Amino acid sequence: MGLKPDLRALKKWGQNFITDPSMLDKLLRNVNPQTSDDMIEIGPGSGALTRLFAPRVKSLHAIEIDPRMGEYLEPIKDEVPSFSYEYGDFLKWSPPDELGSFRLMGNIPYYITSSLILQAFEYHERIEDVHFLMQKEVGKRLVAPHGSKQYGILSVYAALFAKTEYLFDISRNIFYPVPDVDSCFVRFSFKEKREVTPEMEPHLRRVVRKAFNQRRKTLRNSLKDILIDKRSIENDFNLGLRPEQLSPIEFLQLTKLILNA
Repeated sequence: MGLKPDLRALKKWGQNFITDPSMLDKLLRNVNPQTSDDMIEIGPGSGALTRLFAPRVKSLHAIEIDPRMGEYLEPIKDEVPSFSYEYGDFLKWSPPDELGSFRLMGNIPYYITSSLILQAFEYHERIEDVHFLMQKEVGKRLVAPHGSKQYGILSVYAALFAKTEYLFDISRNIFYPVPDVDSCFVRFSFKEKREVTPEMEPHLRRVVRKAFNQRRKTLRNSLKDILIDKRSIENDFNLGLRPEQLSPIEFLQLTKLILNA
């Protein structure tokens, strides 16, 4: 089913529908769905990706914020019994216990891209991998090396919480309506053992967030609230550095030093 002529994309939800069949096939090949997969899709919209994936996996459940999309999703539900969907905001969604581990994908809105990535990282212990079609600028930040202008909070999280791959660029011209920016396709994999333990994770997030929220300041100044009432770690770590000068592993080392101080 194609887009209805009177379907109006809503800016408040950052809607841009994929209209290029060759790009849809390319996305499918890169995700490589398996018959044993349980998948979650964020924002199926008119179901362009959903129609390709649903028949190929064990189950596909979609979270869609726009109730108008029911007329596109209901026919898929009728044809594929293992497909289901609900109306809601993924940022407020939690995977049910009975779901077990799952794969996550989505053509995600530009205005909440960072929030959706961080939300996905919250469930890393249950997610096998994530495939997001996102704004190119954000994708570049995810894989930016330390010392670069693009390096930031997402760069550190993407390196420490997942294996992050920038797969390919996507032209803005494959969407309706045509957005003002180009996109990219990114994969996060969570199968490999991570160095960040569950106990360490909230402390690491706090250190990284505070450091980059004042990225022009040295760590000594941006982390002063965290370092208060702890013995100085000056002998073990150079607090005169700015956050962009630290690699992701060094942020982890700094967090461990602070906790042990």
